[in-house]
Amino acid sequence: MTGRLLARASVLLVGAMLTACAGTGLTSSDLAPRRAAPAQDRRAEAYYEYAVAQIAAQSGRFTDAIPALREALKRDSSSAYLWMTLAQWLGRTDAADEALAAARRAVEIAPDDAATHTTLAELLRTQNKWPEAEAELERVIALNPDAEEPYLTLARYEVEQKAYDRARGVLLRLIAKSPRLSQARFLLGRLAIETESWDEAIVELQKAVELDPDHDGAWTALGYVYETRRKPDEAIEVYRRAAQANPDNPAFVERLGDLLIRLGRFQEAQAEIEALAEVAPRDARVWMKLGAVFYEQKQWDRAADAFRRAVTLEPTNLRARYFLATTYMDAGKDTEARAELERILRVDPRSIDARVQLGFLYGRTKHYDEAIAVLRDAVNLEPKRSELFLYLGTAYFRAKQYERAAETLQEGLGLDDKNKDLHFQLGVVFEKQAKFDDAVRAFRQVITLDPKHAEAYNYVGYMYAERGQNLDEAIQLINQALAIEPENGYFIDSLGWAYYQKGRYLEALKELKRAVEKAKDPDPVIYDHLGDAYLKNGLEAEALAAWEKALQLDPAAEGVKKKIDDLKDRGRRAKSGSKTSQ
Repeated sequence: MTGRLLARASVLLVGAMLTACAGTGLTSSDLAPRRAAPAQDRRAEAYYEYAVAQIAAQSGRFTDAIPALREALKRDSSSAYLWMTLAQWLGRTDAADEALAAARRAVEIAPDDAATHTTLAELLRTQNKWPEAEAELERVIALNPDAEEPYLTLARYEVEQKAYDRARGVLLRLIAKSPRLSQARFLLGRLAIETESWDEAIVELQKAVELDPDHDGAWTALGYVYETRRKPDEAIEVYRRAAQANPDNPAFVERLGDLLIRLGRFQEAQAEIEALAEVAPRDARVWMKLGAVFYEQKQWDRAADAFRRAVTLEPTNLRARYFLATTYMDAGKDTEARAELERILRVDPRSIDARVQLGFLYGRTKHYDEAIAVLRDAVNLEPKRSELFLYLGTAYFRAKQYERAAETLQEGLGLDDKNKDLHFQLGVVFEKQAKFDDAVRAFRQVITLDPKHAEAYNYVGYMYAERGQNLDEAIQLINQALAIEPENGYFIDSLGWAYYQKGRYLEALKELKRAVEKAKDPDPVIYDHLGDAYLKNGLEAEALAAWEKALQLDPAAEGVKKKIDDLKDRGRRAKSGSKTSQ
């Protein structure tokens, strides 16, 4: 009875002293008894030292906690729990060997305690001592064959070693004992995904959601499998079923909306995300997705409204503000776009995306100096990003600073000589500089890097046609471009012009008439070429009409003006000669 009372008094003393320890920074040694305690108090003192250790451990100070815990073990060295705790704390301080020794001591004291074996298994795992770790977990399973967690842990160990067949075997053992355990089916499905056994994955994941319709991970994995296998309709059905089974989880509607957007099914995506917005009206992510749906449908005003809503909900969300700026740009609202981009840069002066978009905006409005300045800043911030040299080089090109453009693009190629866009733009610059051979080399390099780069084939072919050189090769190159993009009106124009230069005027006229039909927008060069072809085929009235259309599209085209004047003069002279002969 006396021992119990003393132990009770010591435990009460711990409660009274804990606050003082925390408040004054006293350690266990400061509060240690000044004379040896009676034997019956040793265990109570151990509890006290353990309590002091826990105060340090709970604040993450394991190096302070461990000495106090060792003091507890001096007073109660037969406590498997204290040795197990010491092992766990030593493991957190990278004292691996000491941790293992403490865990093994805990197992020696309590060989029938599953917790000691589990602790030892985890420490062995951290040291990649897999066979021993697995053996400890098998002992845990033997001690408690109905427990599910040891099987799941053992399966996780096998997965970490990429021993997928062994992991599958462990899970099948668990299912044999607990056939209605959805987590085991889910993990079997995940294993099948890892090994790309897609049909098996579908079977196991479907069983998982049948057993537990609330298993979010299983629904998500099942949708992922169908998406990966390019079965979008099945994935859509999975996400819809998941959303019905878990109406409080908006993630499935979000996934459904994302998938519908990727499929280009914008009306369906819009309906799903609008429904989600009603459920979660203060979730900025929902409004951003809705904005993306409207953006893809070129509904600029509605997209801007949605992105503004996201910005209102999260004023620091620079991504939402960036999308708002991009929407304004596409809507032709340059002033509003510029204001949003400048707001981004005030918050994040290192935002490359905002600088690039601002550079595009300046370039589009022909403020080339401002475009060059902001893009040069982007290059200075990220001098190892080759694509930034492309943007800056293009800005120099549009400003007709061709030498600076070429230097900048070549500097970008010094960082990445496989960047086909840099090579292509460099070819464009060389062509403007009348460096014909250099331009051809640049475009041929593009074709080497990307044999399906239609514009590069067309560019070289058109350059040859313009100069009247290598016309057979020109026709071949342009036909290669058309094999990739058969409906491209500008490529068809190139082919017609190559035929014209080769003297195949009827074929030229046929292709140039087709080019006018296929071009996205009326193009003065195509109409100029068409006029030339009409004239060569003796159709003067049609030639005049085509040139007049070209001049209407480009009033500064002096060459076209001269052709019109010459044809009209010739007509007047012909009429005058006819009258004289009469």
